[in-house]
Amino acid sequence: MNRDLTGKWSGIFNYPHTNPPTAFEADIADLGGSIVGTIHEPDLYSVPPGALIAAAIDGHRDGARVTFSKFYDDSDSEGYGDMVVYAGVLSDDGCEISGRWDIPGMWSGSFLMIRPVHAPVAADAQAEAEAAKDGPLPR
Repeated sequence: MNRDLTGKWSGIFNYPHTNPPTAFEADIADLGGSIVGTIHEPDLYSVPPGALIAAAIDGHRDGARVTFSKFYDDSDSEGYGDMVVYAGVLSDDGCEISGRWDIPGMWSGSFLMIRPVHAPVAADAQAEAEAAKDGPLPR
């Protein structure tokens, strides 16, 4: 299982009421279980609509458990002053995190993050091709 979370993730979080789901993009660095990164998402309060806002994330991964806090950038986050806490579980293939987000004392909802399945590294693919060409190993 690939538990290193480093990479680009696409996600969606759901609100507890009638607000529509919101898509986001995350860029994460996993430093031996400590995770840092950024999230970009639509600014629901922008006029005209369509602006993106940025947030920093800071958290950790412990086995399949993933937790992080999201802090919006003060310079472009009018209406986004609250810290958001995320807690989720990494799938067995290491390509999906699902769980709950929470603004403590206010509201919460579900979230899902996905990333593409990693293709074999070129050296690994070359080694597999050579092994297949040479046939099975003698016993």
